[in-house]
Amino acid sequence: MSDFDNRFVALEKESTYGTTPGVAWTFGEVDDESIRHQYDLLTRDDMSRYGAAKSVTGKEYTEGDVNLAAMNDDFTALLMLGITGANTASGVSPVQHTFTESGTMPSFSMLVGREDKEHTYTGMVVNSLSVSASLNEYATISASFMGQSEDIASLAAVGSTTPSFPDSLPALYFSNAQVFFDGGSTASNAVKSISFDINLNRDGDNACGLGSTTYIRAPPVQRREISGTIEFNEVVHTDTVGEPTYTELTTEDGLEFNPGSGGAALKVVFGDDTTAELLSFTFYKIRFEAPEANVSGRDTNTMSVGFVALVDAGDTDKMMDINVFNSTAGTY
Repeated sequence: MSDFDNRFVALEKESTYGTTPGVAWTFGEVDDESIRHQYDLLTRDDMSRYGAAKSVTGKEYTEGDVNLAAMNDDFTALLMLGITGANTASGVSPVQHTFTESGTMPSFSMLVGREDKEHTYTGMVVNSLSVSASLNEYATISASFMGQSEDIASLAAVGSTTPSFPDSLPALYFSNAQVFFDGGSTASNAVKSISFDINLNRDGDNACGLGSTTYIRAPPVQRREISGTIEFNEVVHTDTVGEPTYTELTTEDGLEFNPGSGGAALKVVFGDDTTAELLSFTFYKIRFEAPEANVSGRDTNTMSVGFVALVDAGDTDKMMDINVFNSTAGTY
C-alpha cells in the first residue's frame, strides 16, 4: 500500500536563479501536481534515406501545474509572490500580507515527493495563476510553473525530508466569500461562481544561452493578461449593490468599472466562519464582455459575463493587489 506521507510539494525561494538555498521548505496541501522534465527532440530528415536516421536532444526544461484548495497559508502566499513580485506586511493577529505588481518575480526550488523518491526542480517560476470558486464549494487555485531541467543527481530517497503541513488552517470555500463591484462596500448575493486567470506569458526561448541545454535565467515576463468569468444566479436587470446589469452590458459602448481613488472595480474575498477576510483579490479597472443569458428547458435563467482586467493608469497605476491574512510575521 502506498505511503501517502511521502506525497508532497514544497517550495523554497531562491536568492540566485537555479540554486537551492537549502534553508527550509514550505509545504502545501496540494491536491495534485503534473511537474515533469521535458526536452525538445530534434530529428533530422535528409534525402539520402527513406526515414530519419539521426536525432539529438534540444532544449531541456521543466513544466507543469500544481492544483490545491485556496488557503491563507505560507505556500499560497509564495504562489501570490510568484505572480506579483513584491509584498509588504502590516498589523498583527492576523498579519496582512499585501502583494503588488512591482519588483522582480522570484524563482523557486521545488521539492516533489512521489512515494519512493524526492525530486528537486530548480529555477521554477510561476507563469500563470488560475482561481475558481463556485457557490458552496471549495475555492481552488492552479499555478503553472516553468523552470530548469531536473538534475537527476539530486534525486533522493524517500524520507530524506520530513513534510510539515498547515493542519490548523482550513481550506477556504465560497459560502463564506464576498464579491464587491464598482467601489461598493456591500457584497453582492447574486454571484453564483467566479473564475479568473492571471498570465505572465513568460518567454522560455529567450531564457536560454549558449553553453547550456536549459534555462540560464528566469524566463522573462512579457505582457501580463488577466481575464475571467462571473456567473450570476439570475439575469441582473436591476442592480442592488452595483452589479453589472444586462442593459449596461449590451449598450453600444459596453461597460467598464473604474471607480478611481483606489476603489476596487472588482474585489473577491475569501474567509472562514470567524474571519471575514483571509484571502482577497482586488482589480482596479475591468472591462466586461457581452453577457450570456439563454434559457434551456425548465432550467433557471442565469447570466454569465466575461471580463478583462486593465491597468488603472489614471489612478493606482496597477491592475490588481492580493492580500493574504495569517500569523506569519515579516515579508515572504
